[in-house]
Amino acid sequence: MLDFFWEFRQQQQIADAESNASSAKLEVNQHSGKLRDLEQQLARVTLVSQALWELLRERAGLTEEELIDKIAEVDLRDGSRDNRLSPQVLECPKCQRKLSTKHFRCIYCGCEVPKAHVFQ
Repeated sequence: MLDFFWEFRQQQQIADAESNASSAKLEVNQHSGKLRDLEQQLARVTLVSQALWELLRERAGLTEEELIDKIAEVDLRDGSRDNRLSPQVLECPKCQRKLSTKHFRCIYCGCEVPKAHVFQ
């Protein structure tokens, strides 16, 4: 009789493990699709950035050194050289409370948050 319960318990654990593995596989597939989309977006942004840089270099006579200096300047605006545009803290134009530029609206009064630049 004990063998029956032991076998039943093992079968239940196997079924649970198979279910968990199936769920994990589905989640991996979903994340793989998102990763592919992000890679395509990054490739497109890289292509557009290169095209814009070539236009600026050709038409405005800018140098690569000037570009690198500007990248460093923009990167350091948030106080950290980390190769990213970080959200900044600003005051709401309506209620003057501090809030992050990552929000589209003030979390206190609902006023639209002005963006520091076009890529926010």
